[in-house]
Amino acid sequence: MQYLSKHAAAKKISVKQRLAGVGIAGAATIVGGLATAGSAKASSVWDAVAACESGGNWHINTGNGFYGGLQFTPSTWRGYGGGAYAPRADLASREAQIAVAQRVLAGQGPGAWPVCSVRAGLSRGNGGATSSSITVSRSTERAPVTTKKVTTYRSTTKKSVSKKKTYAVRPVVRNTARGAQITVRSGDTLGELAQRYHVAGGWKTLWKANGARVTNPNLIFVGQVLRLP
Repeated sequence: MQYLSKHAAAKKISVKQRLAGVGIAGAATIVGGLATAGSAKASSVWDAVAACESGGNWHINTGNGFYGGLQFTPSTWRGYGGGAYAPRADLASREAQIAVAQRVLAGQGPGAWPVCSVRAGLSRGNGGATSSSITVSRSTERAPVTTKKVTTYRSTTKKSVSKKKTYAVRPVVRNTARGAQITVRSGDTLGELAQRYHVAGGWKTLWKANGARVTNPNLIFVGQVLRLP
């Protein structure tokens, strides 16, 4: 998630409006009860992130390459399943944007919104992080070994020998880098960073050394902190 700092002007709210808002919130709590407490908490923290990122405008499109209340780039929106809701984040509902953001939160952590997550107090727990529909790099996918059934015949007795279906084990991904910290800037790729810092083995070495930080080698974010091997 690339970050673009913004400042929203505070809005003046009359006492009557505040009282009306309290009345509505109270009624919603009575109707929803404890069953909706978790989702309401997650929605509230995402509203706080959106207020910081875009002034709380869930359908903002200023033409700067970032869209919607949580300022998704097109690649991040598509990479985390947003295309199922709308072509761009600003064309999707608030609820859809939060759903995609929860997938990003699971994959990248609060650091995907490096400044606004701190201001809003966002965490994987209160943001409702979910790991569903996260894009995996094609190079990391491992196909299962297919089942092969062999049938042989001897005289009048039929014998069937089957091989059990097995799957390749996915290795545990860890951060092994212990070198200096580097911060991703606008336009950076793993290849460019590897060349800039003279990383032996290129982008693959840099990616593997930051395996738990970078789920997809084609998807890094402005403000994200990596470490050199």
